[in-house]
Amino acid sequence: MNILNLLAGPLIGSLIGYATNYLAVRMLFRPLHPLKIGRFRLPFTPGIIPKRKSQLARAIGTTVGNNLLTSEDIEKMLLDKGLKEMVVNKLTDLLSAKKGHTFKTLLAECFSEEDYLYGKAYLKNAINQKIITGIAKLDLGKIIAEESKRLIKQKLEGTMLSLMANDRLIDSLTTTLGAMFEAYLLENGNEILRPIINQELEKFENRPIGEILTDIGLERDRVHYLADKMYTQFIGTKATEFIKHLDIAGVIEQKINAMNALEIEKLVLSVMRNELRAIINLGALLGFLIGCLNILI
Repeated sequence: MNILNLLAGPLIGSLIGYATNYLAVRMLFRPLHPLKIGRFRLPFTPGIIPKRKSQLARAIGTTVGNNLLTSEDIEKMLLDKGLKEMVVNKLTDLLSAKKGHTFKTLLAECFSEEDYLYGKAYLKNAINQKIITGIAKLDLGKIIAEESKRLIKQKLEGTMLSLMANDRLIDSLTTTLGAMFEAYLLENGNEILRPIINQELEKFENRPIGEILTDIGLERDRVHYLADKMYTQFIGTKATEFIKHLDIAGVIEQKINAMNALEIEKLVLSVMRNELRAIINLGALLGFLIGCLNILI
């Protein structure tokens, strides 16, 4: 038996192992589309991954959303010291600036002009109504009557008029005056207060936010502390709820389904090219070893 006969078995086995593994790897991705002869689709077409793309997308989405990237993981990332400090500093800078952002410019960036004007009008009406409702609860007519009575008596004390203006007369005048004033205010209060509220809101919305916070005693250090506390509390109490609504699994599934088969092939090969090549080479090696074993047997 010459050397060629000895090597023929291992070489053929190696070639067969290489070819079968190569074909198996290629069949993971190719063909990209079904191949048909007439009305009949050829078996094993399209490739395994293109054929099972929807199931693959659902499996990956579920795995990532439920196991690899849970709401607890995202919450932990959001509370990472570096990220939290960056967010809090940005928020502090925004709120503490003595020049720049006003409530008007800040809200205008978040809402359309129509929504902003609607919200502003709603706020004006709400403030107006709250004031009128508060005045009604004060029993302002009685307060005015009692205060007027006290002042009248104080002014008339020791004068000749005090002899003519007895308590009954003063009570009658002040009670009537108080009732008339209260009725007038409740009837016309909206028109009286509206210009004042409009003017004050205009001043307020056009002042820098930092000036307003400073006026109420919130300097930068205090603003930073409150921003840090609010951010931490929000992430701790509300983030999980919001993250659940993100439907991470669904988003990933949708993104994978939107990719074509060629893009998925490129993605998989970018990560596993060396491993898949090793599988092909392993087939050649196993075929060679089996060929050698046949010689020994």
